Amino acid sequence: MICFIPSKARPQTNTYKLFEDVGIDVKHFVEPQDIGFYNVPNVVDIEKNDMGISYVRNFMLEYAKKNNHDWIIVCDDDISAFYEYVDGKNIKRDAAIWNDIHNRAKQLPFEIHGINNKQLIWTAKQKYAINKNSVEACVLMNVAKIDWDYDKDTKEDKDFVMKTIQNGNGVVKYLTLGFATPPVGSNKGGLHEKYAVNRDYKWAVKMAKKWHPFAKVYKTPKKIDVRINYKEFAKSLNKVVR
Repeated sequence: MICFIPSKARPQTNTYKLFEDVGIDVKHFVEPQDIGFYNVPNVVDIEKNDMGISYVRNFMLEYAKKNNHDWIIVCDDDISAFYEYVDGKNIKRDAAIWNDIHNRAKQLPFEIHGINNKQLIWTAKQKYAINKNSVEACVLMNVAKIDWDYDKDTKEDKDFVMKTIQNGNGVVKYLTLGFATPPVGSNKGGLHEKYAVNRDYKWAVKMAKKWHPFAKVYKTPKKIDVRINYKEFAKSLNKVVR
C-alpha cells in the first residue's frame, strides 16, 4: 500500500508527513509547470499542465497499474489530521488508521474505502455504510479491480463512486473515522479558482442529467450542488446496500 497525493499550486503541502510518520510511502503527482517549486518527497511529473482533477486521477490510476500498486491511498494535499469518534469524543488518530482499513478491505469485495469529514463523524448512527454515500478527499482504492476511469468536467469523485457501484461492487465508508481539511474552495491552490467561477454549478447540472433519476440539483443560500441517492441506485442494480 502506498499513498498518492495530487497537488496543484500548493508547494507548502505537508500532508505527506502524516503518512511518512507511520511508515506509509508517499508519491506526489505534480504538473510540470509546478515541479520546480516543490520540495517534497517523490515527485512524479504528470506530463501536462492545467488538465483538471480528472486527468491527474486517471494518470494516478494508470501509474499505479504500471508500477504494480494494487492498493493505493489517494489523499488531497490539504488534509491536516485524522480523527475517530469514540464514546462521545473526537479522538485524534494518526495515519495508521489506513493500515487498519487496508486489513479490513483486503477481506472484502469493494473497490473503494473512504472515511468521513471530521465535522460529521459525531452524527454517525453506525460504524460503516456500504453503497450509501460518496467518499472523497482521502480514500483507499483497490486499483487491481478498477477498469473504469474518471470523467472530465464533472463532480469527479461523486461520479466515480456512481461508476464504481455500476461497474464494480461499490464503496464502503467508515463513518466514525474522519479527516480534517479546510472548507471546499477556501484554500488557495488546488481547485480554488474553479470553485470561484462556479464551475461546480455547471458540473452539478451535468451530473444530474447523467445519473437521472438518482441525481438532482439542489439550491441553498450559499451554493448550488447535486444530491445523489447512491442507495437507490445500488438497489436498482442489485448491489449490496448496508
